[in-house]
Amino acid sequence: MKVRIDFVTNSSSSSFIVARKSELTEAQKDAIIKFVENEFLGEKIISPDNTEDEISEIIENESLDEESVRQALSEGKSIYQGYVVFESSGYGMTDLFQDFWTEFAKADSKNFTQIDTELEG
Repeated sequence: MKVRIDFVTNSSSSSFIVARKSELTEAQKDAIIKFVENEFLGEKIISPDNTEDEISEIIENESLDEESVRQALSEGKSIYQGYVVFESSGYGMTDLFQDFWTEFAKADSKNFTQIDTELEG
């Protein structure tokens, strides 16, 4: 087994070693969910509880696809918006986000809709 003990430049991947029990605890599961919500699913900007004026203003100010947003709201979904900083994220973050959203939608397509998820790094 090789062990890296110095800094490596121009590397597109990194290895790691961790020790853990095979089953995740409830606290670990909760931590994963909180992390994913904060880092992958953005901040809520519109909910079905918003007034029509608030919804229209946010759609216009954020240049959102009105038809998709209104369809999601009619299904009881809230609209979330986020961003990815590619300079500090490293290689492959676009694929990671897009793969995550694809799997998330496959797991429960009734409660998750991709509206504008084309990321460019």
